[in-house]
Amino acid sequence: MNRSDDVAQLASLDETDKRLIQALQINPRARWASLAPIIGVDSVTLARRWERLSDHGLAWVAGHPGAGARGPSAILEIEAEPGATLEIAQTLAADPEAFTIDHTAGGRDLLAIVGASDLDSLSEYIMGRMRRLSGVRATRTLLLSSPFTDAGQWRLRSLSADETAAVERTIDTPAVAARGDVDPQLEHALLHVLGQDGRATVTSIARELGVGQRRIREALATLSTQGRLVVRTEVARAHSGWPVHAWYFLRVPASVAERVGSAMTRLSEVRMAASTIGPYNLVLSVWMRALADVQRLEVAIEEGVPGVSIADRSVVLQSLKKEGRYLRTGGLATDTMIPMLT
Repeated sequence: MNRSDDVAQLASLDETDKRLIQALQINPRARWASLAPIIGVDSVTLARRWERLSDHGLAWVAGHPGAGARGPSAILEIEAEPGATLEIAQTLAADPEAFTIDHTAGGRDLLAIVGASDLDSLSEYIMGRMRRLSGVRATRTLLLSSPFTDAGQWRLRSLSADETAAVERTIDTPAVAARGDVDPQLEHALLHVLGQDGRATVTSIARELGVGQRRIREALATLSTQGRLVVRTEVARAHSGWPVHAWYFLRVPASVAERVGSAMTRLSEVRMAASTIGPYNLVLSVWMRALADVQRLEVAIEEGVPGVSIADRSVVLQSLKKEGRYLRTGGLATDTMIPMLT
């Protein structure tokens, strides 16, 4: 059986797979022995299932620079000349400044989330990069202001409330308090290792970096406490049960923007809700179960939240890169990771 046939067999994740993935969404570095009694499967089987899922790119755990380590970021909308979309997307994907790249249908051909160390650098990247790219017809930039929720907080909803609480109790409280700052070289090395495998053990990290385990534990605790490191579990959208991805661009009266943004986080489909500076002041990234839900959700938002106007929307045809990782057809993860800028 070849790899594509094997992935096809796994296209419909079974309920145990989904329960395992949700548990790791809650606690990405949980020990299998801690999760086994909650999921109802022994730890050896859980490890074997996870190896299969991650080997095929159906789910993965990766470490990323957290908000405390990132500079400003923006949504970059790109309109391309006919036939130029793929080349532009592939070129941008090689840039560490481009975290996420979606090919979309709607008012933009590509939507990229980009970032840099400061506003001047972000401006220089966007203007300089677009000037050097052939086939770009027009661009728009929405500066991301404050997030109400991000994709790391979205869940598959395969665990019960009691099971969810039980998984939350497996999250370790760092035994070592944060002490000052982590050496920048060590921080960079940790982000690289965890970017490839967010479940890498302290023992394996220490061995790979030639650093003592205590120092690794202290550094991980410090970076997490300071918001400089976030470890997230991702799932291939096409295989998640939520195969439709759309972006909504909203105009909301400034006086109710905070309330509306918070209300959006309570919608089960919303993976990201963030205030933006530009032609729209609230942007949503949502996953849905069917294409018909795009209009249904739009109606629900506009009717349920007075004063909200959905100015535009785009459906994602294909995601080429997500939080620095290259994706292939179906949103399956590859082994290629471009470290995100800090």
